[in-house]
This record gives sequence, C-alpha cells and structure tokens, in this order.
Amino acid sequence: MNKHLHRIIFNKSRGERMVVQETASGAGKAAGGETGSHPRSGTWFGPVLAALGVLATVQPLAHAQIIADPSAPASQRAVVLNTASGLPQVNIQTPSAAGVSRNT
Repeated sequence: MNKHLHRIIFNKSRGERMVVQETASGAGKAAGGETGSHPRSGTWFGPVLAALGVLATVQPLAHAQIIADPSAPASQRAVVLNTASGLPQVNIQTPSAAGVSRNT
C-alpha cells in the first residue's frame, strides 16, 4: 500500500488497528485523559425521517362499493355488474331515443 495515501488508526469497535484513507481522523485524547469521542446526538434523526417518509407515501385504502342510485327512476338507473375478471362494470341507461344521457 502507498504510505502517502493511507493511515493506520485504532478502531475501538473492532479492537484492532486498521488502514484507512488519509483524510480519516483519529479520536485522539481530550484534556484530562478522557477519550475524545462524543456520543452522537443526531442518531435518531435518520430512522425518524425514514419512518415519516414511509407514512407520507402510504395511501389509505378506501373500502367503497359502486352502487346505483336507488332514488333514480328505474328507466334511468344504472346497472352495476361484475366482469369475468372481477372488475365492476357500470352500464348507463340512455334516457332519450337519441341516446343522450343528461346529468341533471
């Protein structure tokens, strides 16, 4: 390995020395002999942000059924059928001889 591009530091979590890139920094020691590593205060931010993203993208399911208007006259009432593939099919009645269906 090229000694000008890599450094050797001690990895506390593994308990051994490791080769890292030259821009990596070691923990070192703080004044009074305490370790220089600080507990990460923002470790909760990533999972919370991911959970909010999932909640924002999940759409609630609508459990609705298609029904014809029972108050409409029988000659103008739509017919709701199920197709062979299980999808609903709505047949609209034509109220005039010209085949015009008016929504009033």
